[in-house]
Amino acid sequence: MKESNIIKSVLEKAGNENLINELAARLSQSEITTLLLALSKEITNKSTPNDILSKYESNRFVKPSKLNPVKVKQVEILMLEMAEASGFSPVLLSPASLLGSCSVIANIDQNNVISAVRGLEFIGDSTNMLAIYIASGIKNKTFDNSKNPIHLSASCRVTRGQMFKNKEFVPHFGLFTLVSAGKDTGSYGFEKDSISRHMEFYVSYFRERLGHELKVFLNPINGYADKAGFIDRIYHHLQETYPYINFIVNREENDSTYYQGLNFKISVNDIEIVDGGFVDWTQKLLGNKKERLLTSGAGIDLQLITGMLEKTV
Repeated sequence: MKESNIIKSVLEKAGNENLINELAARLSQSEITTLLLALSKEITNKSTPNDILSKYESNRFVKPSKLNPVKVKQVEILMLEMAEASGFSPVLLSPASLLGSCSVIANIDQNNVISAVRGLEFIGDSTNMLAIYIASGIKNKTFDNSKNPIHLSASCRVTRGQMFKNKEFVPHFGLFTLVSAGKDTGSYGFEKDSISRHMEFYVSYFRERLGHELKVFLNPINGYADKAGFIDRIYHHLQETYPYINFIVNREENDSTYYQGLNFKISVNDIEIVDGGFVDWTQKLLGNKKERLLTSGAGIDLQLITGMLEKTV
């Protein structure tokens, strides 16, 4: 049954087909939170320990991963230490993020993240919260990216709502991320410098530390006035900086609304392990078209599942 039909059925059962629209229009966020907390309390008051056990057995979001947690932590520490040595300051993020942190600024379907009460959701992508953290710092003048870009890293367990075909994958998994924030300096200065920094880390980690060969795919996306010229300049800059890395430009049209100008993917042993690109999130958050942001992320669990780390941890 499609989601819209399920919602319609629930609203009919509740006796008011416009209930969601009416609540959203009439109640503030804090009032909706109060209502949801009261509803949650009523549900738990009626629950028994046996109910909890039954729900545990049927709920895929609460099951533990089968990976060795010691090895997962070892990978996290290794990546964070290497990133810090490369100039990316580590940030210990909260496991919670603001309701809408993904869908409002990054055009992600809200159903792909796990919404909660108190105006929160489970963290689904640490790059979104790093972007908000940076934007808040710039707004409150605790960060200044006007002269020197800000480079941050984070490693956390994220939870996502979509189904995975591979049975080894659970809805929560380790995600390592890098974020660089700066200003438009002309001639794609920030773009070239920041993508080189991200690439330097991934080359150092996967190629030099783990001993794997890389393929880097550059995918042009709308968002820059001279799309073809932009991708060519980034490609030539990276090829000159890393002549021993195979950079492949995909010339097919890409209508993604997530990234702006360029998306890059890194494949290790023909396994796509890194995804990144330029985004307009700090532009939206701060209302400043001069803001620039590059984000990228690598799966931690995937490295263990695919055996990339067998000789390392």
